[in-house]
Amino acid sequence: GVAGKHRQGGQSAKRFQKLREMELTYFFNRVAGTTREYFIDIYPIKGLIISGPGPTKEEFVNENYLEYRLQDMIISTIDASYSGAEGIREAFAKSSDILSDFRLVEEKQIVEKLFQQINSNSGLGVYGLDDIINYLKNNVVSTIIITDNTELYRVEAKCNRCSSIQEKIVEQQKTILIKTEFKNSSCPSCKSTDIQISDQDIVEYFDLLAAKTGTKIEVISGVAEHGLMLTNIGKVGAILRYNPNYSGK
Repeated sequence: GVAGKHRQGGQSAKRFQKLREMELTYFFNRVAGTTREYFIDIYPIKGLIISGPGPTKEEFVNENYLEYRLQDMIISTIDASYSGAEGIREAFAKSSDILSDFRLVEEKQIVEKLFQQINSNSGLGVYGLDDIINYLKNNVVSTIIITDNTELYRVEAKCNRCSSIQEKIVEQQKTILIKTEFKNSSCPSCKSTDIQISDQDIVEYFDLLAAKTGTKIEVISGVAEHGLMLTNIGKVGAILRYNPNYSGK
């Protein structure tokens, strides 16, 4: 921490002010160094909110103590009545609306990037669930974008004899019907009726595949304007790492 301001007279006041400025500069540099170490090198972040009591936080921001990449990530500064743990709790409470707005802006940019790739015919922007799953399994997908109101489930029927797998992606209300159909049928490969059936939320399924390929998943608001744009093409889209159909000719 930094010493508070005190009333002093004459040379004592000047010495105290000088010492306080030195202490403040040291404190700012220490905070900036720790912030860089953690928020760039160890835990990369997308945005930064600066909070604290008094005008010190504005001085810290305006004099550019932060590493330039973190300086560009500052979303807002927030006044807090306390320091320490109580101040952190207060900052979290006050920043909820700011963070929600920040995420909506981020979501909008993600969807805009998807549609730019789709409209440019680059082959890097795709939609259609079957194609996306195929590309995901083949490690072609960089980012999947899906709305938070996508109520799709993957129903799997695995043969316990030959291990062949059948799958269908259906709406949630149809899962019981599809599971019953699988249960009453035999394996198309070996005709066994010893079938193991399971279902899984589509986001969980994507997450499982993405963990194997390093694919990023972005779940966005389905009711925001950009979410409605994605809804119009099936609620799911993907940005590819490369165009798998590019021949190079």
